[in-house]
Amino acid sequence: MPGYDVTRRGFLHRTGAISAGAALASLAGRQTASASTAASATPLLQAPGPYVATRESLAAHTAPQWFRDAKFGIFIHWGVYAVPAWGVDVAYHGAEWYSYAMHISAPDQTYQHHLQTYGADFDYDRFIPRFRAERYDARAWIELIERAGARYFVLTSKHHDGFQLFPNSASDRNSVVMGPRRDLVGELFHAARTSHLKRGIYHSLGEFFNPALQTPPWNPYTKAPIPYVGYKPVQNYVDEYLHVMLRTLVEAYDPDLLWADGEHWHADLGAGPAFKPKDMDWRGDEILAYYYNQATTRPHPKEVLVNDRFEASHRDYATLEGDKSSYALRADKWEACLTLGRSWGYDTNEDPASIKSSPQIVRLLVDIVSKNGNLLLNIGPKADGTIAPWQSERLLAVGAWLDRNGSAIYDTVPWSRAADGDLRYTVSDRSFNVLGLNWPGALLTVPADLPVDAHSQIRLLGAEGHKIPFRRTGSGVDIELPDRNPNGDDYPFVLRITNS
Repeated sequence: MPGYDVTRRGFLHRTGAISAGAALASLAGRQTASASTAASATPLLQAPGPYVATRESLAAHTAPQWFRDAKFGIFIHWGVYAVPAWGVDVAYHGAEWYSYAMHISAPDQTYQHHLQTYGADFDYDRFIPRFRAERYDARAWIELIERAGARYFVLTSKHHDGFQLFPNSASDRNSVVMGPRRDLVGELFHAARTSHLKRGIYHSLGEFFNPALQTPPWNPYTKAPIPYVGYKPVQNYVDEYLHVMLRTLVEAYDPDLLWADGEHWHADLGAGPAFKPKDMDWRGDEILAYYYNQATTRPHPKEVLVNDRFEASHRDYATLEGDKSSYALRADKWEACLTLGRSWGYDTNEDPASIKSSPQIVRLLVDIVSKNGNLLLNIGPKADGTIAPWQSERLLAVGAWLDRNGSAIYDTVPWSRAADGDLRYTVSDRSFNVLGLNWPGALLTVPADLPVDAHSQIRLLGAEGHKIPFRRTGSGVDIELPDRNPNGDDYPFVLRITNS
């Protein structure tokens, strides 16, 4: 049997299933979204550069290599909803949906909880002064994210409740004018400047309640209209509010990634219409062209990207939100964004049974990466700016596993086949990696078509120092393993296959 070239380039070329050129081209993620947006006659977002707000122009942009190689990021949902910190489930009753969920008059849910805890005259915006972030240490957050092994983060700048964590001219409903009276986005981005982390910003395009969206806020118990604290009246939500905020975020913080949300249709999810009027156009193509041009024409150009929720004619990658029963190997780049528990925001009512264990998170990371995805794992800080120990402990456990096994995760590409039972595969520059979701015991038999021959060496990551014995049989390759998993019970393990 001829020797195998066990490198990312050589192996992909040899298999023919995903050749080196085809694999890297397919990973560009140039598939476009089906939605298209009409260009404005006088776009507010304009920047000189090669991109214009058309499908054809934007299609030339692809997800940068840093994102393809990063594999693991941290999502941060933080805002006024961390004050009540109470949710029931992820279907419109999570903690971050509190301001909407308290309007859904279902028994034993947020509506009743708020009435019993705070009273009928306590409007959601009365939580704003209680959102103080008095123990917020941006540098500590960055150190935790680094120790978790993440390579990027995405911080909410404005969630669906409309409260902004940054100053801007469009609204006084922000963390500098009220609440903490601090630029919470700016502090985290400044703290990350000396780190290796790429910096991302989440922004909800729509809102639960906003007079400019034809959905002014109201008291759920009396039905009376109430003020939208900090709101500055505008005639045009898109031009005078949304695009002003997005321009501020791009120019003030220079993010590497823009993550849109709240793009939904004019939906009634139990408490009246939310997010946008039926005829409103976010003009997403203008946003993308502006952002791409800012990155291209800056003194030191940089690679940036957007997700698929701008209602634009283009996306750089696909977003899969929430727990799935399984994932499929995809040629286009994608990202799974997942919670640790039920809610995205901090939730004192979390169901312990819903909280993912550290080994479960690592298994998800392995599975997602083997199928050409990134894992964006969410944390929800408390209102004072601290992160609950049960959240930080899980991040640190993932980081400890990546310290031993990260070479099979970072900077890899998927194989032509992602899975065989509990086995997953990735290809590095110098190795073919077999990642087992569960420890098989003393003997592991892998399929015969894996790149193992007499010239190969197999090592178990975390137990370096000796080669793993193996032999080919009529049905595959038998690999002898030690008595115990070096990563600990229930964690995935990694076998690295290289040429001698």
